[in-house]
Amino acid sequence: MIITILALTLCLTTVALFPIDIYLVSRIMDSATGLRYEWATDAVIAHMQDTVRIVYYGKYYFSFLAYGLIASFCFFWIPLSYFYFEELEEDQSVGSRLWASLKYTFFFIIIACTLLVTGLFVKPNEHEDVGLDWLRKILTDLDGSGALAFVAGVMALTGMGVLVFYTAPGLSLLPLHLLGGLKSIPAKVTETHAQLAANRVRQNAILNRYPPGGHRQMSDRDRHALAELSREELILKNRSRMVQGVRDSWLNRCQCIIRPFQIIFGLAGTTLTTLLVASIVVTTLDNLKEEVCGAPCGYILTRPHLPNPLNLLFLKLSPFFPVDYILMVLVILYMFWATTKGIISIGIRFLWVHLYKFRQAATPPQGLLAATMLLMLSLAGLGYSLTMSVAPDYSMFGSQKYCNHTIITGRECGDYPALIIPCHIGAPKELCTPTVTSGFILKIVLVTPALGIAFYYTQWLFLLMFLFALLFNVVQGCRNGFGVDPIDESEDDEDDIEARGLLTAMSADGGRRRADRRGLLIPGGGASYGSLQTQTGNGAGPSSRS
Repeated sequence: MIITILALTLCLTTVALFPIDIYLVSRIMDSATGLRYEWATDAVIAHMQDTVRIVYYGKYYFSFLAYGLIASFCFFWIPLSYFYFEELEEDQSVGSRLWASLKYTFFFIIIACTLLVTGLFVKPNEHEDVGLDWLRKILTDLDGSGALAFVAGVMALTGMGVLVFYTAPGLSLLPLHLLGGLKSIPAKVTETHAQLAANRVRQNAILNRYPPGGHRQMSDRDRHALAELSREELILKNRSRMVQGVRDSWLNRCQCIIRPFQIIFGLAGTTLTTLLVASIVVTTLDNLKEEVCGAPCGYILTRPHLPNPLNLLFLKLSPFFPVDYILMVLVILYMFWATTKGIISIGIRFLWVHLYKFRQAATPPQGLLAATMLLMLSLAGLGYSLTMSVAPDYSMFGSQKYCNHTIITGRECGDYPALIIPCHIGAPKELCTPTVTSGFILKIVLVTPALGIAFYYTQWLFLLMFLFALLFNVVQGCRNGFGVDPIDESEDDEDDIEARGLLTAMSADGGRRRADRRGLLIPGGGASYGSLQTQTGNGAGPSSRS
């Protein structure tokens, strides 16, 4: 729990620096003249960006702060905690478990060191065909952060995979669940009671075949059937208690108050999802028309040709401070929420193998740590997605606008207000100042264009996964309703019941008492399901009383 809280707090704090970074570069330009303010000298701007840069990844080779700490969690603390719980055995000391987890964690340390050394020796391409001084300045400005930029690039690329497989389904599912709300709880209670009554009727039908005074032994087929029915009865009782708990909770009683807000959030989520997906589609298609560098530069969009809706919205809201920064924070939190929704709904999987499920008060520590790792990586990938796809111009330059009319003595747009245009990559580097985050992302892409190409094609995968998940969720919603089931029936397996400590309640189970009255348990007591399993496993017939 401590590792999870620290890791997520660090990652959210790092992402929260992004709007602050945008704010700092936005305030150096006068939007009325398209020129810098008098106080915004090169020295002041350099000092301001150095402060943000130090917070992000330090000033020297190994003075890692935000990104360095994120890497330390991904490559050391989270694996160490994961394997510490994985090595849990009886009569095992804390020292032996810690030593065993350190042995497995050493593999992740080797990976981190390999990536770091590789980043130190990676040389950027010359890009002699690029005619933009702005990109050349980034290439010549590589310092000790180049190695960490490579490590962060690999982490961001892995995070893009998390965005594809978890955030995209979450974006399609979250608005539907908010608009649908909770399914009918009274109907769920009635359905569960009906299933429980039918289960008991079937159990009694089997038990009545073997009256207490008879000497007929139970057949293997009936014994297996009774064992399955006993287990199903336990599951149904557990489900009934959970549904009744939801029905009697304060949250359910306040649904009449909460429901209007859910609908409002659902409509806002639908709008925001539409804007996010439309912006990614526009930017991804616009990259195909890129004429300056294209694939050799990792698909950096130097000058947009198609209107990006979310980017335009940010630029329109920029005069109304701080509305644009609040919207940026909301976009980041919404993407984080969608990723969490995707992880909870899909679970931790490897291909088709379900590794961990997420249950209230029953999530294993390994599953919690694995989810934390995925969320940290997704936020690393979100930095690239915001900068290069969602709102590229605004993420790079904020609300900066420059004068695009030159005269002999400099630039003057007093009589040409239409020529005061938003900054972009092709703008003069002496006027437009990029954010530290965008500069860091561009370093990653320019130094290793292969990562930029991989980033670009993961955007297509993201869109395809979103479309597939949306169709799947709509079809499932038309079948079963679009609301959230108060109790997910897929959760009710033996492992979940055992995790909640409900197997210990079998001593007071009604099925055990009914079987006990008919002499179908081993003398001396014991749970009906467990006793029947033992008998089945040993191949012995049940004891009977005369």
